[in-house]
Amino acid sequence: MRGRTQASVVALIGSWFPLISPAAVALVTLRRGTVDGLAVLLWGVLPALVAFAISDMGPLMPVVTIVGMVVTLLAALLLRSSGAWLQTLMGMVAVSALSALIMGQLIPDPVHGVTQALGEVLEQMQAQAPEGTVIQKPSEIFVIGLIAYVMAVSSFMSLLLARWWQALLYNPGGLQVELHQLRLKPVATLSCAAAILYCWSQGMDYQHWAGLFGFPLLVVGATIAHSVVKTRQMGGQWLILFYMVLVLASPIVLTLAVLDTWIDFRSRIEAKSGRPPSRDDRDSDD
Repeated sequence: MRGRTQASVVALIGSWFPLISPAAVALVTLRRGTVDGLAVLLWGVLPALVAFAISDMGPLMPVVTIVGMVVTLLAALLLRSSGAWLQTLMGMVAVSALSALIMGQLIPDPVHGVTQALGEVLEQMQAQAPEGTVIQKPSEIFVIGLIAYVMAVSSFMSLLLARWWQALLYNPGGLQVELHQLRLKPVATLSCAAAILYCWSQGMDYQHWAGLFGFPLLVVGATIAHSVVKTRQMGGQWLILFYMVLVLASPIVLTLAVLDTWIDFRSRIEAKSGRPPSRDDRDSDD
């Protein structure tokens, strides 16, 4: 990383590509803190502001873009200060949910417009669906949950990219070690599980909220899979199989992550492979 100017240029130009701008903001924040991170953030949000000013688009997309970048910056600050992905993930979910709810109150017309447009699409799907198939129309809470989920996932992916860049520059292999040691503590696990069950019980309108609150568990499930594949020296096809399961049967991965809080699969597999669990793994149970 050569300096804030170069990072600002990347943030400005990177707005045309997924994840690049917020990742540049996160990288500077991780290395240099709030002031430099905010300076790069201003350049990163400039294209969204210009697009809103000179086009007929509503405020929803520019606001989601800007708020998503702010969420990434806050997550980077949390990771910088705590050094822990657990707190960062939980904070990212909370801030994304709160931000989406606030947006729903401050810009209700665009959210209502998106809800109507999505409802029209589903009406067309209903007309073409087999007889007896019922496709429920979404409500605004469905759209707000979708916004929150997209912000959380994109912020995590951007922060992950930034942390990977940082590891390449200053700590090769460090990101892999961090993620392989990631485990949720009982309070976080039970909180996520309770929120998921509640959302599932509320029907379609809350399905994206369930995905949002379950996201930390999915990340932990993915780190378990990667750690096991590395420890057992298995082929990459097993990771492909895992991500197929993640897409087709995510409750299995959620259950795996919940059980890992108490069973600690990685330490058991490392012990069977002749590798003692790392100090950080043992400390995570404290």
